[in-house]
Amino acid sequence: MGNKSRNYKLVFATNFKAENPYLQEWIEYHLLVGVDHFYLYDQDGGEEARQILAPYEQAGLVTRHPWTHYDGTRYDGPTRFYQINKNHLGFAHCARHYRHAAEWMMKIDVDEFLYPPADDDNLLQWLNSISGKGIKGVSIPRFNFGYNFHETRPPGLVIESYTRREADASDHKDLANCTCLGNNRFCHSAHSWHYQWFKGGTFLRENTPDGIRINHYYTKSYEEYTQRQNVSRGRGLSRTTFDSRNLGCDAVEDTGMLRFAGTVKNNISKRCD
Repeated sequence: MGNKSRNYKLVFATNFKAENPYLQEWIEYHLLVGVDHFYLYDQDGGEEARQILAPYEQAGLVTRHPWTHYDGTRYDGPTRFYQINKNHLGFAHCARHYRHAAEWMMKIDVDEFLYPPADDDNLLQWLNSISGKGIKGVSIPRFNFGYNFHETRPPGLVIESYTRREADASDHKDLANCTCLGNNRFCHSAHSWHYQWFKGGTFLRENTPDGIRINHYYTKSYEEYTQRQNVSRGRGLSRTTFDSRNLGCDAVEDTGMLRFAGTVKNNISKRCD
């Protein structure tokens, strides 16, 4: 199922809005661990986001698609079962236009960090271990991280400030083998892909926190939670809702990300010079 002519090993498909304080850290971390390219669907539409992303676009690391043309339409906002919104349309656009450019593609948000297996410093060793083995997709566990008892935004990086998570994964997201991806025109999920049925292949399920996983910085501090809504405006703002979302999300101390923090900071500084 591999294709050596593909330009990228691993790419992300991401919708974003009101994520400016977090974009650089998220990109620099993922470049460090082995992500090759980012297809970003810009629902923000602001000059600040364009300026933050400009160096990455110029370096050929980011392809940014302005994605505000659905604002105010029936595709704008939360959806009910089997309805499509502008997020789904962004993912479908990415699958349709870019699945031939990469080996692996993942839907992922800016508050989600793909974390390599515990003994690895990047994702490539794990990816190489599954490439060429007839795997059409991988279900990767997602662990919600809580607010770490921060009422206001802490001064450090997300990956160093939020080190408490739930004990067990509460969700999963798919990493897709691009040779098996369909155009996803009618895909209604932000977590899974539609695959070409005639391609065959097996589906791998990862299940442990020591393997590859997604760190989902679910709420962050209460201040950040109230200031930043997700792109579908689906979060209630009350303290009661915030506290209910944090239930169980601060159960386990997990400092695995700290080994990346210094390098991420240095790379951000170099990029800004």
